[in-house]
Amino acid sequence: MNLNDLNFLPEWDESRYKVGPGDAAEEWRRGPARAIAKAMYNQWREVFGLVIAFAENLADDGEETHPASTKALIYENVMIVAPKIIGAISMDLYVLKMENASNIRTNAKQMMEQIGFAVLMGWADESHKQVIEEALYKFRELYKQWVSTFQKDAYEDEWGLFV
Repeated sequence: MNLNDLNFLPEWDESRYKVGPGDAAEEWRRGPARAIAKAMYNQWREVFGLVIAFAENLADDGEETHPASTKALIYENVMIVAPKIIGAISMDLYVLKMENASNIRTNAKQMMEQIGFAVLMGWADESHKQVIEEALYKFRELYKQWVSTFQKDAYEDEWGLFV
């Protein structure tokens, strides 16, 4: 089986992020953030492929077993990150960008907790986890750069979280 066959996450498509006529003057400001987001998305594609390959090796007998439940949780977490990246670059509000960034971090951490649990229980190999951790480390470094491009605006977070 070819690992690329398991990675069904689409490649970055710049045409999805076209600048509207009123936004053309702002494109210079968004360019660096978009470039980092693209690199981050592409790194997530690598993580995604590794995680899908990892999860596909967990037992799945069609029953509500612990390995099958862990596999389902891993899938839930891995599937959320790419749409959150795309969502965050498609908006200007700081609070919404931070909300998406927070969701990305939470899902990446939960995914690694489930992968660690699978290894702890003996359902998967530690070396596979380490390969994912290395790819996730690269993703996290890009993530930190990306979040640093967010600019606070005048919009008040009604929940008081991103102030």
